[in-house]
Amino acid sequence: MATFFQEDEILGKAYDARIMRRLLTYVRPYIRLTIVALVFLILVSLVDLVGPALIGYGIDHYIAPKTQTLSETQRSIGLLEVASIYLLVLIAGLILRYLHVLLLSIIGQRIMLDMRSQMFDHLQRLSLSYFDHNPVGRLMTRLTNDIDALNEMFTSGAISILGDVLTILGITILLLVINWQLALVTFVVLPPLFWIASYFRVAMRDNFRAIRVRLARINAYIAENIGGMYIVQLFNREQRNFERFDDLNRDYLHQTVRSILYFISFSSITNFLSAVAVALIIWYGGGRVLVSALTIGALVAYLQYVDRFFLPVRDLAEKYNILQSAMASSERIFKVLDEPATIQDPSEPEVFGNVQGEIEFRDVWFAYNPGDWVLKGISFKIRPGERVAFVGATGAGKTSLISLISRFYDIQKGAILVDGVDVRDVRQNDLRKHVGAVLQDPFIFSGTIASNIRLHEEHISDVINTMRKCANAAQDFQLGKNNCSPLPEPSRSIPKSCLSWTKQPPALTPKPKC
Repeated sequence: MATFFQEDEILGKAYDARIMRRLLTYVRPYIRLTIVALVFLILVSLVDLVGPALIGYGIDHYIAPKTQTLSETQRSIGLLEVASIYLLVLIAGLILRYLHVLLLSIIGQRIMLDMRSQMFDHLQRLSLSYFDHNPVGRLMTRLTNDIDALNEMFTSGAISILGDVLTILGITILLLVINWQLALVTFVVLPPLFWIASYFRVAMRDNFRAIRVRLARINAYIAENIGGMYIVQLFNREQRNFERFDDLNRDYLHQTVRSILYFISFSSITNFLSAVAVALIIWYGGGRVLVSALTIGALVAYLQYVDRFFLPVRDLAEKYNILQSAMASSERIFKVLDEPATIQDPSEPEVFGNVQGEIEFRDVWFAYNPGDWVLKGISFKIRPGERVAFVGATGAGKTSLISLISRFYDIQKGAILVDGVDVRDVRQNDLRKHVGAVLQDPFIFSGTIASNIRLHEEHISDVINTMRKCANAAQDFQLGKNNCSPLPEPSRSIPKSCLSWTKQPPALTPKPKC
């Protein structure tokens, strides 16, 4: 199926050190909490290693000792002591793990707050040309799904991987200490395990990137269709649009199912190799027990350590999924954050004080897309207080003229002057506060009538009552008698003649000159 959405470029590696370093800059404000969380993580990893050693000790000294030097009562008391210590270790591990997860969750949520705020602020500073080429649904995916993927990485991904690595290293050392010959036999399964992990690493990387692209397609298509539902129903496009959405949805399903298959396959193979390792331990370790070269307690402890060795290996598959998803999301988030604002304020702006309102276009050439000229060599002058109407066919450039006066876009040739000052030499805020515009299709924000009229400008007060007195009874009925009445949703249920009243006070107060 052909898609009309501009695709995100897929670049980078599965693990990009540059991206990771940039992600870690968001951790810097919470470095103290992160250090505490790391301390708890190390303690949890150490506590998890104590349990099998206690079990082995209890078996060798109180259940199946080599020499029967203790009475039955002493052995019972000894087992009770070992069991009590084991219970305390479990409680300590529970508390440490709870504090560790709690701190990581707090850090992750604060980082997500910072990233969302930064991205929203950056989006507001981008020029309108950026939004002309990027669907709303794709940007919503960046602000929601992609940032949520990073949240999962910070809370249960990157730092937890460090904990799994510490656990694997600790268990490896203990296995060698208990019996290095048995450890070498056990490690026979590691080469195929590493090869399989490398294979799935590449497959998962491409799969997660494909999932992110398809999710952005779905969100963009949904946003487009909901926003244009009036046109969809007017031209009976429901069935065709549903078929296109179904194709996009099934494509996303296919990639998601493939991700699940990768995860299940890797976990199943890891479980099989773990079972092979246990079989080798029972075969070789049991033989060592028979010749009294290894105690039963050491063999039991060894089996538990091997099981705990493969547990973080299996978890690494899930953690690697999280890391892959986070890397794919990071590429797209930083692509948005790195998008430069094409409309920049000058380093040394002109003073824009007492504005009279003279507007002049001097040989203005403008195109939204390179080479596709909308305005060609336009020149005119509007004197202060003069009323001018621009008349022309649809697409002739009437709206473009108004947008250029407010400098929503920069022209390619010529100059636009206000009171003899080039609009590119003035700060955007200074210019736009002197330009008033009442749009043909007003946009209504969620909230009340008063909030839409003021647009958070508290100095607009008396104008509200003045404008409402000018409205007729029908408009009063549609808008509600009270300025604080919430506007009905959707705003399309309100006549445009009523909506236009809500947008006139911001355009007239303070009095614009253009």
